[in-house]
Amino acid sequence: DGTRRSLHDPDGPGALVLYTPPQLSAHDQLKLDKDKILVHVVVDPVLSNILRPHQREGVKFMYECVTGQRIEGTYGCIMADEMGLGKTLQCITLLWTLLRQGPEAKPTVDKVVIVAPSSLVKNWCNEITKWLGGRVHALPIDGGSKDHIDRQLQGFMQTYRGRTTQPILVISYETFRSHAAVLHKGEVGLVLCDEGHRLKNCESQTYVALMGLNCKRRVLLSGTPIQN
Repeated sequence: DGTRRSLHDPDGPGALVLYTPPQLSAHDQLKLDKDKILVHVVVDPVLSNILRPHQREGVKFMYECVTGQRIEGTYGCIMADEMGLGKTLQCITLLWTLLRQGPEAKPTVDKVVIVAPSSLVKNWCNEITKWLGGRVHALPIDGGSKDHIDRQLQGFMQTYRGRTTQPILVISYETFRSHAAVLHKGEVGLVLCDEGHRLKNCESQTYVALMGLNCKRRVLLSGTPIQN
């Protein structure tokens, strides 16, 4: 009948609901166009079934922050859980939700960039595969010839909704800084900065390169957000 529906059942057992549309009276529902009805945003049960209680809270917190529900006009946060509490899984849950759904029954973002220390690039890709299997694939970039990397990044930046099997770029800070010009040429839906305390010097080239990214939603991950 063409009516919009949420991707997953908000009333299912253990459902983690990140967005609930406003309650409308029967009269208002009749007046509303079918293509304007807002739907629930519900975490994929593949992930919500394995999240621990503090992780469920963390995912909800981040979702509300990056969608501007916590502070109007602000679309970011710091995820500062200590090591071992599963920040990576929470972030994978966030990005998978944003890539697949939104209140308007379509994806909230097309592309996600994860910037991490070189030693963690492979780990991020392994974790995405571990938790999501073949549902989505990450594009890891760390090292290689400048031309080859530029071509890979251009391909990533030119892909749009539904046209890529690799909507997630995982890139090291050094490579991001060296190839920032390519990444600044388009829009990115979400950027995650792992070990985000590396960005405390706002005059560093890496900080400047990241600030030049055309991206509204930003998440910083750090187990040590307060440093001397």
